[in-house]
This record gives sequence, structure tokens and C-alpha cells, in this order.
Amino acid sequence: MKIPEKIKIGGHWYKITYPYHFRERGDLTGFHDGDAEAILVDDRDNFSHEKRPESSVMVTLIHEVLHAIDFVTGHHVFNDNENAIEGFSQCVYQILIDNGYLKNEQVPQR
Repeated sequence: MKIPEKIKIGGHWYKITYPYHFRERGDLTGFHDGDAEAILVDDRDNFSHEKRPESSVMVTLIHEVLHAIDFVTGHHVFNDNENAIEGFSQCVYQILIDNGYLKNEQVPQR
């Protein structure tokens, strides 16, 4: 799995820090900071601190990218609606994997 160091979202270059180990809050595996144009993604589970599956890490990255899109566009559709953004993240990940845009060694390829 290759996580880029930067990603362009709406004309803005976001720095991606991976892995980032959250010490400030124990309930996070990812974070989007629109003002700093930064995305943080943890490679560990926020409770057990065990390595997370690649699929979970990618879903977290997609989740934070969707937050960035929401922020950059100014729509704020996902504000206070983590369940909705998580559902979209899971579906986008499935679409990218099943259609060959992402490779994941943990998912059997057909």
C-alpha cells in the first residue's frame, strides 16, 4: 500500500502524514485540518495500538479526503455527520478496489 505524501484537493496541496500516532486524542485514526491543509492517518488501532489492516487505513484516508473536499468546497455536507461520511468512505473504497483502481493484497483479486 502506498500512501502519498501530498494530495491536491480543490487546487490546494494537502500534506499527508502517515503513519501519525495520535497522542492528543485516543479515539482518532484520522484527522483533517483544513486550515493547515493537512491530513493525518494512523496505522494503528486507536485502542489496542495493533497494526490496522490496509483496507482500514485506506478507508480512513478516503474519509479524511472527503472531509477535505467538504471543507474546500464550502458545502459542509458532512459536518456533524460522521456516519454519513464513513458510509461514503466504505463505498468509495469498495468501488476503487473492485474496479481495479486500488490494489490491496488482503483482498482476493478476481
